[in-house]
Amino acid sequence: MSTTTDLVTQYHQQDTDYYCGAACAQMVLAQCGAGLLNQTNLYNDNHSHSTAESGWYTAPDGLQWTLNNRQSGKYFVLDALSSEEAISRMIVWTIHHYRVAPVAMVYGSAHWIVVRGYTTSADPANSYDTSYSISGFDINNPWPPTPVPGPPPPHSVGDVCGSGGNRGVADEHISYTSWRNDYMTGIPSGHWGGKFVAICDPDPPPDRLPHSRQIELSRFSGHELIEHRQAADLASAALKDHGLLQRKNWHSALERTEPGKGVLVQRLDRLDSFYWIVPYMHGDSARTVVSIDARFGQYLQARTLPEPKGTALLTLDRKEVEALIIDRIHELGEGRGELLIRPGVACISNHWVWRPCRESLSPFYPFKLVTYGANRLYVRSDGAVFHSLTTTDRGL
Repeated sequence: MSTTTDLVTQYHQQDTDYYCGAACAQMVLAQCGAGLLNQTNLYNDNHSHSTAESGWYTAPDGLQWTLNNRQSGKYFVLDALSSEEAISRMIVWTIHHYRVAPVAMVYGSAHWIVVRGYTTSADPANSYDTSYSISGFDINNPWPPTPVPGPPPPHSVGDVCGSGGNRGVADEHISYTSWRNDYMTGIPSGHWGGKFVAICDPDPPPDRLPHSRQIELSRFSGHELIEHRQAADLASAALKDHGLLQRKNWHSALERTEPGKGVLVQRLDRLDSFYWIVPYMHGDSARTVVSIDARFGQYLQARTLPEPKGTALLTLDRKEVEALIIDRIHELGEGRGELLIRPGVACISNHWVWRPCRESLSPFYPFKLVTYGANRLYVRSDGAVFHSLTTTDRGL
């Protein structure tokens, strides 16, 4: 048996590629009854009050200040804890007990997301209860920035920002395996170095908690990559096992869909790491995507896609990639000049690639890697072309 809690937290995209903290504040403050506040003003609050350490767009202390000073009904605590398990259980307790969605720092110190729900073996008795296991989280990831693929600002109550149609939210579910391995990885250095950070409601747990993680066993040896048909079978099983088919929004998104041919993605920031993105198609439109580890067959996460045409994800074939790069001038940046890619010379990867970066803060928006001599270009799944990937930003 398991229990699921998913708070009503209207989804909004970030207005720029560095407004993730502002978008998260917008979503959580609206949930707290403060209304739908402007992201530019929220970003200015976040940034100007990020004082503990320089170099952040939105630092943890700046986001905490904004959440506490733009409403009066809740008091948010900056929890910088010593383990992933401790912060994960604090997030579960906050959702269960205080009925408010925490904001979590993920991908090291690169990105903010709202955690609006969880699935566990039982509800927690208190903030330091370790008797239950966690199987997944429901999140609002504000990336990608508007207006891709959603409508431009201003945001409004009931808009279709990033979700489309009448589903009302951008549903995204993350397995606990992916959460601890890919998302809640801890801040690597600086003022909060070695800490796992989220902005939660008060009642922090003890500094140390017994080690009692739920471990999802691998289904395959990892010696060879699983095939796309196996990935589709595993994706369908995961949707059922994690109870997503019983949820209204997920059922609506998956109704009358069939698994399409998945795309293989290689992680650029990890050795020998691959995942499949399995689309669930309604006609020629992807309505939902599910991510499966391509070596071990583990479910990673899933996301419903906007209506009516889904997203640009999975729509680029080789000819479309070639049309975006060949016989075109590409600015290389940093004074390196311009690059003209001539026909018949560029090498375009057969598979996709991804890593957390400014250019893509969602694993469902990977890149085609183009090699041309000593130069590289990255063609994102929505057709945007980049000469490099920015991996040094914090708090975008």
